[in-house]
Amino acid sequence: MAIVGADIFSIGLSGLNVAQNALSVTSNNISNSATPGYNVQYLTQAGRTPQNAGFGYLGQGVDATNVLRTYSQYLSTQVQGAQANSSYYSSQLQQLNQINNAIANSTQSPNPAIQSFFGAMQTLSQQPASLPIRQNVLSMAQALATSMTSMNSQLVQMQQGVNGQIDTTVQSINTLAKQIADLNQKIGSATGGNPNAPQAQPNTLLDARDQAVLELNKLVGATVATATDGSYIVSIGSGQTIVAGNLVNQLTTQSDPNNPSNRQVGFVNPNGGSPIILPNNVLGSGQLGGLLNFRDGTLLQTQNQLGTLAINFSAAMNYQNSLGLDYNAQPGTAIFNDLSSFATNPQYAAGQFQVLMGDPKLLATTSNMVPTGTAGGTSGVKMTGVWSTLPGTYAGNINANPPVFPATTAHPSSGLTSMTVTASATAPVTMTATIVGTNGGGPYNVVPNPAQPNGYKLQTTAVPPVDVGIGFQLSGSPDLNQTFTVGPAVAGSANLKASGDNSNLLQLTAQQNIGLVNNQSYQVYYSSMVASAGNQGYAVGQMNSSAQTTLDQATRNNSNYSGVNLDQEAANLIKYQQSYQACSKVIQIAQSTFSSILNIM
Repeated sequence: MAIVGADIFSIGLSGLNVAQNALSVTSNNISNSATPGYNVQYLTQAGRTPQNAGFGYLGQGVDATNVLRTYSQYLSTQVQGAQANSSYYSSQLQQLNQINNAIANSTQSPNPAIQSFFGAMQTLSQQPASLPIRQNVLSMAQALATSMTSMNSQLVQMQQGVNGQIDTTVQSINTLAKQIADLNQKIGSATGGNPNAPQAQPNTLLDARDQAVLELNKLVGATVATATDGSYIVSIGSGQTIVAGNLVNQLTTQSDPNNPSNRQVGFVNPNGGSPIILPNNVLGSGQLGGLLNFRDGTLLQTQNQLGTLAINFSAAMNYQNSLGLDYNAQPGTAIFNDLSSFATNPQYAAGQFQVLMGDPKLLATTSNMVPTGTAGGTSGVKMTGVWSTLPGTYAGNINANPPVFPATTAHPSSGLTSMTVTASATAPVTMTATIVGTNGGGPYNVVPNPAQPNGYKLQTTAVPPVDVGIGFQLSGSPDLNQTFTVGPAVAGSANLKASGDNSNLLQLTAQQNIGLVNNQSYQVYYSSMVASAGNQGYAVGQMNSSAQTTLDQATRNNSNYSGVNLDQEAANLIKYQQSYQACSKVIQIAQSTFSSILNIM
């Protein structure tokens, strides 16, 4: 028969040990309440096998059986997915805010510079022979070039910054992947490769691994599968494995062969040689996906739009200037650098936008044609001016995909030897025109040009008609059977106004309101570019807010389930303290009883 005091002592001691262990678990929970990724732990306990005392079974105390963590794989996966989505949008939004602040800056964007350039030309049209005003036009052209290249530099800096972040992000992904693989190995060693083993689980290591997976999802969308040995198999993109057990498939970056300024992401080739490149569309979440999407989306689009603006602006200006005569009655030359070679890849064209013309006398303000005579008619109506314009097909060609840049040598005024405008013999008076020369043709219809009093322009007889590229002005309404003749303007030609003529300058100025870039005027096109980036920023901002709300909710749900509740832990402290004190009292009673028995004996 067991000694009563000894039985009570053993039972009390077992309870004392369990209460002490429970206090340790509770204290650890409180200490780690702010530890990222920590899941609250709890002690499990079980009564010892009771002993048959003849009249019944007497309990023999209690044992602590395990320390488990409160964990929900479902809730944890929800947080990981929400984190990847939130990081995807937040990384883009940061970059979009930066690009919007740059291109929408009213003092740095090319839009005010374009306005100033055309304003200077409008001033020159009043005094086309003024060399100081001509010089001001070139100064405004240079200011425009500076604004254009400066904006391009800001976009290139953003591109370089994003590529640098891509390199850094890939390095961080590799670090976390290695950390997860190391934790897989440590957890396997602790559990013997049996995640359901009866022995205690390494909760701290399990928490650390889940936190590493969460941190990985901030950088790149990752999914987790659990192997039979309890290790994590981590995949990114569309199922590409980056961690399997203690093995890591490392990511790397390299220059894009098609655009060496950009970085490509891929896996290190296990057999050596070139990396196994991952398409950007499989990295569609996390910070890395956001950076790639911004770089190859909004940023590239903005660079291409700015480049297209520079290409078309310089091409149209150079084209029209080449159709005129300069201060010394010489054929016009290029004002800006020819950027047509960038047409199929306009990303960096704006960086090459520059003014070639240094001499203000080279501005071709004068028409390359002059009126040479009038026949018939009794009212004395004369042709007061004639000039070359952009053909009606020019805008369509330059806005085509791919764009076509017509040569001035194909213009009807190029190689012109004569042009005759003939009024009809019957009322109402209509006119037709024929051109003799290299690019001659006709008869063309002559129709009023509502933009100019007594102005007319030549159009083809096609349906719909197309502007030929020549306009003129009469001093009044033509008479029946009246004819007007035109010839090429060269130095010494009769009726040549030379430096005092503004006919070609007015055509240069008119480009401000012609749809020469994506069928829009220069300034409207740039404003559309700003609006497009702004709209994308707004949309991503909305999605970022939604994603952040989802992340907050998922985090809160997970925390409510597995996080440390300090109120509950405080209650547990009191409960286990009371249990500890009660068990201590049991031991004290056992000692007293045992002493009394000894004294009796």
